[in-house]
Amino acid sequence: MDKSENNKGATNSSEKNAILKQRALALAVPKEKAQTESQSIQVLVFTLGTERYGVQSETVREVCPMRQVTRVPCVPPFVIGIINIRGKIFSILDIKRLLNLPESRSQNQEKVIIIGFEDIELGILADDVCGVQQISVSDIQQDVPTIRGLTNKYLLGITSDRLTILNVAIFLSDQSIIVDETV
Repeated sequence: MDKSENNKGATNSSEKNAILKQRALALAVPKEKAQTESQSIQVLVFTLGTERYGVQSETVREVCPMRQVTRVPCVPPFVIGIINIRGKIFSILDIKRLLNLPESRSQNQEKVIIIGFEDIELGILADDVCGVQQISVSDIQQDVPTIRGLTNKYLLGITSDRLTILNVAIFLSDQSIIVDETV
C-alpha cells in the first residue's frame, strides 16, 4: 500500500465521520422542534353531516364500516354502545351529539373511526371518510371566535377551507366522556 492510498483512506474516514456527525445531530433534534420545523400535520378527514372534520393520523388506529352495536344501559346520549372488532371491544361515541351538531346521518355510509391516545381507545361515528390530507400548521386558526364553550375545548383549530380539526388528546382525556354510572 503506498502513501496515496493511505491518505485516501484517511480522507474517506474523515468524510464518513462528518456525515455520521451530521446524521446524529439531525436525529438528536427534539420531537417538538422537529414537528414545528416540518410545519405540517397529517389528518384523516371525515364528514359529520355537511361539515368536514379531521383527526391527526397518528391517533387513528383503523377505519371500519359500522357493524352491529350493542346498546349499553345508563350511558349519556352520545355513547351509542359497544362494538366488537376482531375480538376487541370498543365504546362507540356519536360526537355529533357530544358537540351538539344537527342529526343528518345516512345509514348506508356510516363508518367507525377507531382513535387512540396513550392507553385509551374508542370509536367515533362518521358519516363518511374522505381520506388523508396534509395540513400546514400555519393554516390552522386555533382561536375560533364563532365556537364557544364545550365544543371549543375539543378543537385543535379550523383551517381556511373550513376543516375542523379535533384534538384527540384533549378529547380522550376529558373526564366528561368517562361513564361511571350504575343501574
